[in-house]
Amino acid sequence: MLALSCAVGSRAGTLCLDTATRSAPPPRAHALAAAARQEQEAFGGQALDAEGRLVEAGYSEAEALRRPSRVPAPWERVMGYWRAVDAQGDRLPSQVVFGAWRPASRRLLRQALDQATAAHLQGLGVGPDQGLASHELRALQTAVDRVAVIDTPWSAAFVSWLAREAGLAPQEFVFSEAHADYAGAAWQAGIDEVQGRPTPYAMRACDLARTPPRVGDLVCHARGADEGLADFEGLGRILATRRTGGTALPMHCDVVVGVDAEGFDAIGGNVLQSVTLRRLAFAPGTRWLDPSYLRGCEAGTPSCVDRHMSRQPWSLLLQWR
Repeated sequence: MLALSCAVGSRAGTLCLDTATRSAPPPRAHALAAAARQEQEAFGGQALDAEGRLVEAGYSEAEALRRPSRVPAPWERVMGYWRAVDAQGDRLPSQVVFGAWRPASRRLLRQALDQATAAHLQGLGVGPDQGLASHELRALQTAVDRVAVIDTPWSAAFVSWLAREAGLAPQEFVFSEAHADYAGAAWQAGIDEVQGRPTPYAMRACDLARTPPRVGDLVCHARGADEGLADFEGLGRILATRRTGGTALPMHCDVVVGVDAEGFDAIGGNVLQSVTLRRLAFAPGTRWLDPSYLRGCEAGTPSCVDRHMSRQPWSLLLQWR
């Protein structure tokens, strides 16, 4: 079994490297990257430099409009991302968000909304049996939507929205509020293709440390303190056995929007409460990410910048096939 796994991994690594070095990104990869750039600009152009410093502050997720010409507002854009997660398209975005919450959390929210409604009615001098006017209902729905934006991670919903904007179909991409769902599907697609099984999935999983990214690819890392998830093999072991919608596996993914000899630029949602572009640099003369990005570097040393906002165990590349 171990020999088979190693053989599959070797063939997958060769396929990843061949694609990265010999094939241009497909048109839909460029469309996905272009949509990410559009949203980053709409959020005010927030950006981190290669040392992980915030060099341009954009708009926060829950902000209303700063200028009348900027429509929709940031929080409204985020609610639009959540629509990409709803396969049927028949629910309000806030219902999509809260539907992913634990039942106990939904009950607490419902109680809070009931109390807020009662207090609002009382403040207006309206009895509970008289109901709310339409503008008051809209105001309450807006409040619920903004609570959903603030309290619920939306980075995977952002990637799902980008995938839909690029024209991907459900059989080609798992639209989900969890990064691990579409990353796991890409992991399985890579296994299927090296074993000769057909797959319609648009992306495969590759080792970012050994595979140059291209425009439109996704770069990912696991969240949390589990050192077993800090590299490609460790993360892959979980993705290979995890079913879609199964055990939680906190992750984050950004979209690569530009590549050069020193590194690449990537855009992610819900990064410092905005859509943010960050610079990720390669170590000199290599295709390995600079050590300052990886967890475990010692603050104060020359290769480790204090408070580096991009320092994460970036290990997984989701590559367009």
